[in-house]
Amino acid sequence: MNEKKKKIIVTSIDLFADKGFYSTSIQEITDKSNVSKGAFYLHFQSKDELLVEIFRYYYELMNERINNVIDEQLDPKENFINQVEVQFYEVLNHKNFIFTQLKEQAITFNKQLYEFIRFMQLEIHKWYEKNLTAIYGDEVKPYVIDIETMFEGIRNSYLQVLIQDTVSIKVPKLALFIVERLDDIVLSLISNKEEPLLTEEKVMPLFSDIKAPEELAKKEVMNYLLEMQKILNEIDLKKETVNELQGVIDFLISEVKKADSKKIVMQGMLANFKGIHQFDKYRKLISEKLDIRLL
Repeated sequence: MNEKKKKIIVTSIDLFADKGFYSTSIQEITDKSNVSKGAFYLHFQSKDELLVEIFRYYYELMNERINNVIDEQLDPKENFINQVEVQFYEVLNHKNFIFTQLKEQAITFNKQLYEFIRFMQLEIHKWYEKNLTAIYGDEVKPYVIDIETMFEGIRNSYLQVLIQDTVSIKVPKLALFIVERLDDIVLSLISNKEEPLLTEEKVMPLFSDIKAPEELAKKEVMNYLLEMQKILNEIDLKKETVNELQGVIDFLISEVKKADSKKIVMQGMLANFKGIHQFDKYRKLISEKLDIRLL
């Protein structure tokens, strides 16, 4: 992510936390970020798209922090405690922004954000499954969704106490305390041979239509290319230039559709539109979505 885009995102997090999503204008965002409106629209089509990118930024930041505390020298339970501790700290660092989103319910009106949050929920399930299996072995697998549901309830209840700051609790002690409670839950379920309530068979079909962020990004790139195709037929260019650029767009569309599309090839093909100002916005947007540098 380039520095200008990151600056807009970080600035917007503060503004949304302070004023709210709906009360913050793009003009305020650009003023505080010290960028032009043109620069804003090179990176984001709208404020709604910016909100999606904020959540993606926050999700990737959380993942990075969690991965950084994993120590192969520690046992799985100690690593899990450290990861839960990181989660507490990161939520506390962004508590005002989270409060605002919950209050305004901006998520429910943004389909792309709603889909990304569903993707995050699926990834969180995989994270629980990996950690719980590492700690308790394969015996825990039938109960993973029940356990993560109960643990999320416990964790979120304590998060409310932390966020409200009415009672002083040390985060490391809290992380240890609630992870230790897992022993009671897991051992009781396994020893009593309880029948799981939430099974993979029941829950996972609800996530069968979820696409990874890479797929969502490709879908957006495809839309940008189709818009470029429309513009190509409207602007005043030589016929041979139009035919050449149409061929480039056709190639890019076919490349995007591939499961193993090559970014370096697309990077080179996008250079064909350099110098034609009508395509500057789209070159920038596509480079951002595919995380490639413009030539």
